Amino acid sequence: MHKKFFIVAAIVTAIVLALAAGLAASAANRGFGGGHGRHGGMLKHMTRELNLTEAQQAQIKSIMMAEKTKIQPLKQQLRQNEQAENAAINGTFDQAQATAFAGKQTQIMRDLIVEKERAKSQVYAVLTPDQRQKALQLMQERPERWEQHRHKKSQPTQQTPEK
Repeated sequence: MHKKFFIVAAIVTAIVLALAAGLAASAANRGFGGGHGRHGGMLKHMTRELNLTEAQQAQIKSIMMAEKTKIQPLKQQLRQNEQAENAAINGTFDQAQATAFAGKQTQIMRDLIVEKERAKSQVYAVLTPDQRQKALQLMQERPERWEQHRHKKSQPTQQTPEK
């Protein structure tokens, strides 16, 4: 009974960790501030929302480019580990293998988060106090805006009947 419980718990844990790693990797692709994919779009968004000066834009662009070179190898490691783990699926559960996979992904995600937080703090150092306050406000509002966007996309579009 206990052995079966632990096997099921281990499988569920491995699946949850794999899904979390996948979601985190996709989130990592959005970069600082999230949601704008490429740094150029995000910098334009930040410039518009925070009224950045040209000097601030240049500094932030430099920070983002440095961040990109640091996180690209980490994102690649996440993908490679996931591909290796998927290739090893054979219908039997190996707890040691699942634990090793989870450990590798956790380490990489930790390094990825540290790099993103480092870049975020560097960007904040470039901002004025008013811009920092506005940036924090925008980040706090982001989940609500995302939910509204998601809700709007899930609503079926109404088509007018043709006569």
